[in-house]
Amino acid sequence: MTSFDCPTLTYLPSVRLALLSGLLLLAGCGEDGPPGESAGAGDPTTEPVLFEDANRDLGVEFSHDAGRTGRYFMPEMVPPGVALFDFDRDGDLDLYLVNSGSLDDRGQPAPDSNVANRLYRQNPDGQFEDVSGASGLADTGYGMGVAVGDLNNDGYPDLYLSNFGPDRLYLNNRDGTFVDVTAAAGIDNSAWTTSVALADFDRDGWLDLYVTNYVDYRADTKCPDNSGRPDYCGPHVFHGQPDRLYRNLGVEPAGDDGLPGPRFADVSATAGISRQGGPGLGVVCADFDDDGWPDIYVANDHAANFLWINARDGTFREEAFFRGGALSAQGRPQASMGIACGDIDGNGRIDLLLTHLEGENNALYLGVDETGFRESSHQAGLAMPSLGFTGFGTQFLDLDNDGDLDLLVANGRVRRVTRKIESSPDESVPEFWKIYAERNHLFLNDGAGNFSQCQNRNDPLLSRVEVSRGLATGDLDNDGDLDVVIGNTAGPVRIYRNQAADDHHWLIVRAVLPDREGRMALGARVKVTAGDTARLRLVQPASSYLSSSDPRVHFGLGDVDRVTSIEVDWPDGTHEVFSGGEADRIVTVSKGTGQESKK
Repeated sequence: MTSFDCPTLTYLPSVRLALLSGLLLLAGCGEDGPPGESAGAGDPTTEPVLFEDANRDLGVEFSHDAGRTGRYFMPEMVPPGVALFDFDRDGDLDLYLVNSGSLDDRGQPAPDSNVANRLYRQNPDGQFEDVSGASGLADTGYGMGVAVGDLNNDGYPDLYLSNFGPDRLYLNNRDGTFVDVTAAAGIDNSAWTTSVALADFDRDGWLDLYVTNYVDYRADTKCPDNSGRPDYCGPHVFHGQPDRLYRNLGVEPAGDDGLPGPRFADVSATAGISRQGGPGLGVVCADFDDDGWPDIYVANDHAANFLWINARDGTFREEAFFRGGALSAQGRPQASMGIACGDIDGNGRIDLLLTHLEGENNALYLGVDETGFRESSHQAGLAMPSLGFTGFGTQFLDLDNDGDLDLLVANGRVRRVTRKIESSPDESVPEFWKIYAERNHLFLNDGAGNFSQCQNRNDPLLSRVEVSRGLATGDLDNDGDLDVVIGNTAGPVRIYRNQAADDHHWLIVRAVLPDREGRMALGARVKVTAGDTARLRLVQPASSYLSSSDPRVHFGLGDVDRVTSIEVDWPDGTHEVFSGGEADRIVTVSKGTGQESKK
């Protein structure tokens, strides 16, 4: 149970179902759903804040530019993503922020050197310094999102930028600079790319790339709302595009261009990925069938979701329908955007939360066993509060270090509304975007996978009404609790410093591969046993929406001040056990230094 003070609203199952019936009737009549949280919690304005607005203190001044508004070009509505990563390996998280810019009269990117992505390095004093120009990462593509991982096994993280237009791959030079190796690496994707995930799909020791593509957008297509007013098109108007799978061939000697590896081969066709196209927005890689090989889950917008099961021979089988992860509880496709991934009920299985369009509820898929999922949104208390909102970035995270995973959701509409706006948009929101602004959501876990909604309107993360999209989490100040970064369409990035977890113990684990120059072991599973409780976390920063979080895994320990053991399932399928020790520290576990054993 959570320890911090926060007025909450809980929907009982019978109430949820009764309210849902009425709300679905409203949605079916073409009306926008209600706010979804109008009852119950009283006046929370005097409650202590859970998060501190840290932008000014940290020196980060960035505002996303979506381009000229009023022409309703669909790409304006999708970005931006954000990333937390340690690009210089000094032990502190740095920050990468995606920008977009203008589209021309044909709806095509119009690069502007004044509108570029930004890299902020965290200095020893905790302040952030804009090093974009010197780093070579001031990319001017019409940006969507960012994925982070060490693609050439030199121990330093590289960046893949997804764009509306050609994607970009930047290799870390290990001296504070990056170089564009897109062409030399064999990356050739000019489709509308959204989220990207990195995983070693063939377990050969090199990270591969899964690139999620959206729709075959045509800017001359017009999509008025029910009142005949211009509005943004939905994905159902266009054809969904097949995704791309790039196999990492490893580092080759520098070619005539002088650029080092890695080199990639597009294996989408041979792997079976290109057999089906979908309007993909979110993606996460994890071992869903417990065979030791990474699988791929894709959140599709207004279409059935994909679950690509790794056949362990270079091919994948799409099995979302058979494993219970394709459709809603009512058997319908939904407008899926972001994905949260984690074990919320402590049964050792991976659970998924998918964010959706208003009029639909966010969907919780509980991992039952190696065969698949059970849709449990209503039972968990997550359906009703989300029904009147449009969710994008999302994460399971232990906000108060009590040991269980809570849930954050970044919200922002994509269509005009006919109902009265429940809250006033933040002053930072431009006039054009005010009708699309919404508050974000925090749901508290009782330890058994049941959630209640935090109603603290005095908290900046929960009270601001903006058009929120990307969301990343990580321990910015290495104090043992998770901080939050949210990217807003046509608005400032928000950095929220955690204030809720001061009285509980914690552990942060860096799982690394020494034979890969200390590369973070993306795809590993880490289980920490403390007291009489074992907690599972994944080394998988590429979830949420268009974003990448801290690759270190965080464990809240509650009142327990000592760890019994740390177990790691490494990406190559081996299992090791490491001794525990005192809590409240950051520890590094290195493959090959623990006691190898069977699970």
